[in-house]
Amino acid sequence: MNNSNTKKKFYYAFFDAEYTCFMENDTFFDKEHSGELLSVGMVICDKRFNLVRTYYSPIHPLYNTKLTGYCKELTGLTQEEIDGAPSYEAVFQELYLLLQEYPVKEIFTWGNDAHTLRHDIEKNHKFVARRFRKIAGLLQDITKRLTRRIYGKGITLSLSDMKYICGMEHRTAHNALEDAKDLYRITRCCLQEKYDKERASDLETYIHNRDIYHQYKRFKKPPVWITGDSRMENRRKDGCDDSPDDVRPEESGDAPERKLKEISMQYIDALKKCCRKDDGTIPPEILAFCDDVRSILGMESQDCPKLK
Repeated sequence: MNNSNTKKKFYYAFFDAEYTCFMENDTFFDKEHSGELLSVGMVICDKRFNLVRTYYSPIHPLYNTKLTGYCKELTGLTQEEIDGAPSYEAVFQELYLLLQEYPVKEIFTWGNDAHTLRHDIEKNHKFVARRFRKIAGLLQDITKRLTRRIYGKGITLSLSDMKYICGMEHRTAHNALEDAKDLYRITRCCLQEKYDKERASDLETYIHNRDIYHQYKRFKKPPVWITGDSRMENRRKDGCDDSPDDVRPEESGDAPERKLKEISMQYIDALKKCCRKDDGTIPPEILAFCDDVRSILGMESQDCPKLK
């Protein structure tokens, strides 16, 4: 057989990664070196979307070697896994060899993994081998390609949103391999036109309403001035040293507060009734206002648009 006439096989690769993360109260965390790679997952398939290979490995970070509680909860990674994980260079050497065996022109990601990985290299691995940098250079965000295929335009959707359209569970695993598998599945589903068109329409409506709601919403959480603790603190500043146990309900102002909440709830109900459309829906900007009223009263939001 003449090898020059033989068609060279090509493959698709799907990539996901998890990174070090923290909350503001994690004082031990070196914020100058945040966003280090913690784990990578890759799925390789042929041009017919037949699964060929999968790869997963945790990575031992250089700087923030101790996981925050938030990071462990989000990713499911344990400190033991990270302590015993191979180095950044060892993992990328395995990826390099894998891509030599299964050549790809692009490695597809969802969202900002391409940017985050390149930023990690520039900030935390400046002297990494050039062949590893080339792997990062192959990463391409497939978000707009798939959303254009469904909606005719590029829109911002989460991986869990795409899973919903494809009839999968509406959640993100935050495990590098599982999320890479999900990206492979939703890409196959969309390119083969097997996604749920009714769900796609419902999702577009939900995102539209959700974005308007958050555009008009003013209070992310109850203002501090309406909390019980701040009220008691103000009493102490005014010379009242009564503890909560010493203050009777009628003296603490609880009765007027309950009355205010009752009147406000009546107002919210009346406003919703007045603004309800013929199809039974309420404009998201009205729902945002209703939740702002609740926030001012120290109550939890209830009217943020939800997906069916």
